[in-house]
Order: sequence, then structure tokens, then C-alpha cells
Amino acid sequence: MKTTPLRLAGLFAVCLSFYLSSCTKEKEPPIDTTKALLHRGYGFNNGLLTLQDLDSASTYYSKVLGFSVRNAGSPVAGRFEGTLQTSISLADMSTFNLVHDSLAGDNSPDGMRRYSLSTSSADSTFAWLTQRGFIADSVQQYWVPSPPMPQSKWTDSVNGVLRTAVLEENSNYLPEFEEQANFPYNRMHEFESFYIFQREFMRHANGVVGVSGVEVGVQDLEKARAEMEQLGLVEVPDSTLQDGFHFRLKENQLLTLVKADKSGVQSLLFDVIQLDSTRQFLKKNLPEGSLVELEESQQILVPAEHAFGLTLKFVQEPEEQANRVASLSLNFGGKLDSVASANAARMYSQYCALCHGEDREGYAADHSPSLKSNSLLASAKGTNFMRYTIQYGRANTAMGGYYEDQGGPMSYIEIELLLKWLYEQAEVEDALNLSREPVEGSVALGEEIYSAKCAVCHGVEGEGVTAPALGNSMLLATATDEFLRYAIQEGRDGTPMIGYKDSLSEAEINGVTAYLRSRAAGWNVPQGDTIRIPSREEYVLNPQAKSPEFTLKEDLYLSAAQLDQAMKDSLQLVILDARSEVAWRQMHIPGSFPVPYYDDPTEAMEGIDKENTWVVAYCACPHAASGQVVTKLRKMGFKKTAIMDEGILVWAQEGYPVRNGQ
Repeated sequence: MKTTPLRLAGLFAVCLSFYLSSCTKEKEPPIDTTKALLHRGYGFNNGLLTLQDLDSASTYYSKVLGFSVRNAGSPVAGRFEGTLQTSISLADMSTFNLVHDSLAGDNSPDGMRRYSLSTSSADSTFAWLTQRGFIADSVQQYWVPSPPMPQSKWTDSVNGVLRTAVLEENSNYLPEFEEQANFPYNRMHEFESFYIFQREFMRHANGVVGVSGVEVGVQDLEKARAEMEQLGLVEVPDSTLQDGFHFRLKENQLLTLVKADKSGVQSLLFDVIQLDSTRQFLKKNLPEGSLVELEESQQILVPAEHAFGLTLKFVQEPEEQANRVASLSLNFGGKLDSVASANAARMYSQYCALCHGEDREGYAADHSPSLKSNSLLASAKGTNFMRYTIQYGRANTAMGGYYEDQGGPMSYIEIELLLKWLYEQAEVEDALNLSREPVEGSVALGEEIYSAKCAVCHGVEGEGVTAPALGNSMLLATATDEFLRYAIQEGRDGTPMIGYKDSLSEAEINGVTAYLRSRAAGWNVPQGDTIRIPSREEYVLNPQAKSPEFTLKEDLYLSAAQLDQAMKDSLQLVILDARSEVAWRQMHIPGSFPVPYYDDPTEAMEGIDKENTWVVAYCACPHAASGQVVTKLRKMGFKKTAIMDEGILVWAQEGYPVRNGQ
């Protein structure tokens, strides 16, 4: 089959997540029967608006219609030879590209006739399509342009991988399917958190926050209806829709088929923050009479002749969605508003007050520290210490993990909101600028000082008596050396923890810090020499042994239990820490060496057998940084690579071996 550039041009989105909003008055229960087709994809992915005059269209969409158009005025090269494009990205992960194709000729009419849906596995979608009787192209892989990033060209190029599955007999109304490399599809259950984060930054003057529907024109309505059902999409009955059919994509996002003379995307329906504001904006900019009111559906419409061949519809976002966003808005540019602050206070009362006190004074139960302490919160603000404490808890203490991924009741965005509220309540505006470098000191001296000064409250073995347990792997995995040192030196205001800066010397404070860090693997574990970063000759563990036989989830994720067993069995493997070198020094899996996700791993991996050696990467996230490293390794040709599924924090929490190093 011959393939033209625009034949395969379903478009990509480079963001964090998705949100799918309702375009019906009554919210219906979510139905997910598209799992085999889209897997963890986020529904409508992209549409291709082909144009004769790209510069004029980009300026018009920006200045008149109120979209934030990336590269307006200076389009970038498209995926295929002869194409230029600009892009519009929305907070719900949907995008559409404005594209000029020099190969299409000057008589090609403006319009959007190609669109794509998101899939987390182009290969599985391809298999599903062929099983359902469709004739599909083989899965294609492309390098797509991506905006410059500060870390390295490696990161840029890896983030640009796009894989597509395209039907042969598209007829301009069936979708294409696209998979974006490094996109966190495994975290799609957290779409609300990602969506609200993106909504803070992806602002459009017209108030658009996402696509809630795509309307596709077809000549043979019944044939197209049967083919959508054959794909696996579920029809949504609507008695008010004449000459058309609704199909659900994800959650409450709809794909609508309508009778038309020409096949292709007829219109997009956008959710907006405030419909009246959108109306006033468009009325001010558009020619008189070009804005249409659809009273029955409570929508406003910009006809295709005023939007370069694509009809644009706008609808007020659902009240439930708007209220939820308001209650979780972090307002990065300022303080929480009254709605979000009240929600955070409610969560604190529900989840935290029992132990930390109604007024955050601490020590209400289980020696829980004061969350009013400026010393604690200011020294923690610039790190992940508080975030990870709430997310993962403290093993073998009363502090459980509250993150939903750990079985807790809170989403990522709820934890972020609670953290900001705590900082605001303690009047902490700026984080203390504490070094992340290790503190060097005498462990023997530190042990002596700890026994004399600290054990009475924190316990002989760091178990906690009337103060927090310091002999806790999760605490030591998340607290930097300077964080510990600052607490010893300055104390915790409003608590029994006094500062020792006037009674202990700098060497003694450094010694206590070093002693606490040396307990990372356990209070009673014998401590060996200070651990150094392995030399290249030491990268492969047990080089003469046989390789493990790992079972991976989704051909990518390795359980912590399997990795621990392989280490106990002294099998041959390489373990990479995808975090920064500083984080590796703080706590790491024995035998691992740091290959930060933002660096090019080529030099570090030189000489390692790409065909037979298992390489396992881990981070704290637990997949983001390690996922980037593994993607790079696979591109380099390494055949046996995996991500440790749980990450270093859960690894430590489960009691698997850890070390600290200099």
C-alpha cells in the first residue's frame, strides 16, 4: 500500500495526562469497554487541521479565537517531508496541529479530516484491529519534533518517539491510534491530579480547558455506525440526536457520527471555564453575526467558514468538574483561595489531627511531630521529605502511607494541596537553601553523642520513645544529611527538641549526622567501610554467574521481590539508580551505581553485553526517571532491561537491603 505523508499524520501530544469531560447534561456512569482498543489511552488524542496558509491560520487561531498556539509565526518542520506545523495543546491531553503540506497542492481545501485516539500500546491495538477484521498498516515509528529541554538532547529525542496504527480503509472518518513514548499510561488513574496541574499552566484566552466531543461527518451513517461498533466502541443512546449516533471514548468523552456530504471531522466541542466570558471574548474579536447561539444544547458555535474549515463549539464545563477543580487548585502564583484552603483544612482534620493535633501542635498520639514547627517545614519545603512522608508513611510506626497508590485515601493532587496548606499555616514562604551534599563526620563520635544526648527521647535503637523514630529506613531514605544536621543544630521550635548549636561542636553535630546516616540499612546491621561509586569493572554484579530468569509485567516492570531474590542467589545483573548521584549517596540498593535520567548513559554502559546481561533500573517515583533510562537503553540495543516496579522507597519500606555511600 502506498502511504502519503498526511495519510499517517495522526498527531501527538507531549504533556502529562488526560481528563475527559462530559458533553451531556446528565452525567452517566463511566463505561470502559474500549480497554482492548485503547488500553490505558486517554481518548481523543489529536486532530490534523490542514491549511493552505499556515501563518494566517496560526495568527487567527491565536489572536481572534483565543487559543495559545505554540510556534505561531515560526512553524516547525512536521513529521513528514514537506510539512510545517504549529500546535495547540489543552489541559486534558488533547491537541490539534495546524499543518501546511507543500505536497498536497494549492487547491487542497482547509479542514480537519484526520484524527487520532490515544492508545498505551500500538502493538496491542494493531492486533485487536486485525482480529476484528480490519485491514491495518503495520505499526509505524517516528521521531517527532519536540520543544527544547534543558537536560540533554537524549531526553529530547527519546520523548519524541511516536508509534501509530493506521487503518487502510480509513475513508476519513475512522480514527488512527497513537502511542507516545515515555508517557505515564500506567498512571492514568491519576488523571485528575495531572489535569489540574496542567490547567494551571495551559491557559487559553478563550477559557478552553479540554475537548469533550469530536463530531465526524459520514456519507453512509449505518455503515459507519457498524464499523464503530466493530472497533469496540459503545454507543450512547440520545433521543435528541437526529441523523447521528454517539459513541463513548473514555469516561464521558464522546465521538459523534453525523450525516454529511463529505467524510471527516466536522467539529470539535470544547469545555470552557465560563461560557459567558468565552462568548464575550469571541464576540469582541469575530465579525458581527459569525457567532451562533445553540440554545437547546446551551452551546455557542463558530462556523467552519470562520475557523479555516473546522466548526468550533463551546460548552460550559460541568458544575461537578468546576467545583472539584476549585477545591484542588494550588494557585502556583499565590496563596490558596478560601475554597481550596477549606478543603485542605478538612483533609487535615480527617487524616492528620488524631496524631498531630487539631492545631498542628503535635504529640497528640504516637509521638507525632509538630506540624507548626517553622524549622521542620522550612527545612523540608525544598525537598521531597514531607511529600514522601505523607505518600509512603513510616514503616513500623503509626504513620501509614496516605497515597492512593499505596492503598491510602489521598490522590497526588490532594497531598500537594495539604502540603501547601501546611506551609501557609506555618507562614513558611521560602524553603531553606540546604545543601544536598553529604555531611562528613566521625560515626564513632556520633554514636557516643547520640547515646548521651538523643537516645532518651528517640530511643537507644532509634525506635522513638517520646520523639519520632530516627532509626527508620523511610525517614533516612527521604531526609538529606543537611536536613538532619539542621534539626540537630537548630532544634524544632515549639517542641521539646532543642537546638544543639551552642552545646555541641561542629564536629560533634557532623558526627551525629553521619551516625544517623550510617543506620540506613538498619540500626543493628554491622557497618562496613564507606561505600564508593563502583568502578566500571564492578558494574556487572557476579559476572561469572548465570543470568536470572525474570518474569516482567507488561514486558517492562520487575517486582522488587524478584530483584531481591536474584541478589540473594548471586546472579549476574546490572543495577542502575536513575536518580541523581546525591540521592544515590543518601540511600541505594547495594551494588547499584548512579546513571541519572537526565544524562546520556552511553559512556557508563560501554562494554556491557547488550544481548545477554540483565539491566534493572530503579528510581523513587517509581517509574518516571527509571522509565527514561530504560527507554534510552532499549534504543541503544540492550535486549534485557527492566524497571523495578516499586521503586527505592517501597524497597526500603519492605525491609530489602539498602546502603548509603559517599
